[in-house]
Amino acid sequence: MSCNLKVCFLVGTLGRGGAEKQLLFMLKALRNQNINCRVLCLTKGESYEKEISSLNIPIEWVGKSKNRFSRLLNIIKNLRKEPSDILQSSHFFTNIYAGIAGKTLNILSIGAIRSDLFSEMKMHGYLGKWQVSLPSFLITNSKIAYRRAIDKGISPNNIEFVQNVVDADFPIRNGDNSNKKTIRVLFVGRLDKNKCPEQFVKLASKLTNKFPDIPIKFQIAGDGILRTDLENLSEKLKLSSKKLEFLGVCNNMAEIYKQADLLISTSKREGTSNVLLEAMAFAIPVIATNVGGTPEILNENCGVLVEPENEKELYEASKKLILDGQLRERLGRNGRKYVEDNHSVKNLELQLPKIYTDLLNKK
Repeated sequence: MSCNLKVCFLVGTLGRGGAEKQLLFMLKALRNQNINCRVLCLTKGESYEKEISSLNIPIEWVGKSKNRFSRLLNIIKNLRKEPSDILQSSHFFTNIYAGIAGKTLNILSIGAIRSDLFSEMKMHGYLGKWQVSLPSFLITNSKIAYRRAIDKGISPNNIEFVQNVVDADFPIRNGDNSNKKTIRVLFVGRLDKNKCPEQFVKLASKLTNKFPDIPIKFQIAGDGILRTDLENLSEKLKLSSKKLEFLGVCNNMAEIYKQADLLISTSKREGTSNVLLEAMAFAIPVIATNVGGTPEILNENCGVLVEPENEKELYEASKKLILDGQLRERLGRNGRKYVEDNHSVKNLELQLPKIYTDLLNKK
């Protein structure tokens, strides 16, 4: 791929999240292929800025105004000043900007579908259909969103499934965790209504009361609007900080994953979860809700799927894995092997340039 190719990414935020993490992986993959990249962002001063800047990739703020039309004008003005061959949106809600700017300037625009499509369109109301239809091309990270986009009338020639990836250096957890005295059960994610973290707190209380003689420690890594409510619920359920620990935002998740024996995800919706892939890369068995793209990466060989908001299923699956250390180790090994084979950054280095080349050749 020619290093003369210029790709501009349009992002809504560079805070800690799944879409932002995948953006970082894309930028690394394209840099390795000598493709020129830069980033236009609607926000500034967020955590991933430093990591992107360390790649010598410029970031420019185009979100000074809260007005959508003013933001669009800023994006168009920036692209006129420094033209790009491709304008790629990293968030669903920035697709409309990329689509209009692309059509205005005759630039190929690529939109993003980061969840299951239906929930994203519902969340954006009347703008949802434009977020999908305005970009020249779409990239989705889950097969279910791909199928739904086709059903919505998107041509198969105008959409591509690109799997989420994780770091290529898959770390090994510390020792044989099945023989540890304390079993660590982990929740990772934003503390909001979609992630349903209150179910994890309730589960911690139920398992603690049911198995008082088994040393189980529960940890929640992440922050969000429900943090105070969850802490109050924990206190109400008489869960001490020794039993349930709120870790907040963790800059070094590797150390947390290395100590974990089981990861639990209680989300109502997902695309392809970065958290699940990360846990599997660390050989951690996973229990997750059967939503979005989760069943595409998780099966009985490396974890357990449960129905969303089904507390009984969640409890039974958790109990089974807590009581069976050998099963945890087997599921963890299988999960690690799956991620190594299917979700390496190397895959992006091959797939993204091919998508760009095909699109430019068609143009």
